[in-house]
Amino acid sequence: MSQRGKVTVLMFFFAVCGTAALVNYYWELKAERVKPVELYSIIYNQISAFHDDDFSRAYQQASSSVQQRFNIAQFADAIRADCAGIVNAERVEFGFIEAHGRHATIQVFLIDSDGQVTPCIYTLVSEGETWKIDSARVQRRWPAGARLGGLRS
Repeated sequence: MSQRGKVTVLMFFFAVCGTAALVNYYWELKAERVKPVELYSIIYNQISAFHDDDFSRAYQQASSSVQQRFNIAQFADAIRADCAGIVNAERVEFGFIEAHGRHATIQVFLIDSDGQVTPCIYTLVSEGETWKIDSARVQRRWPAGARLGGLRS
């Protein structure tokens, strides 16, 4: 093979590799694009359903793995027993979001009518075209009047 033929094959190889790298980069960017408003909406809808005592609507926001472990009655009992801070929330504020592929973690601050803050860590999973709540770890409650960091307008 001539030197010109070798250079042509080599350039073709680099072009194919470069194209593959760009396509892979594009797919990774597209896969990790999580819109925070989607996550906020799912969490807020479930908290709103808890507040309205509509556990069947809240159950619809739960992931398929949660729905396999609990029926609606068990789900409602578990929420009432373990998640009073979620059920009694008057206001919701959101913190950090960390997303990796089909999984997202979001910090949520639930504030009740007395001003007590209950921090939670929500884990969501992408199921098809929507996000579902896979777990909510309720943290120790903050005393009334505790301020959240950040700016207020």
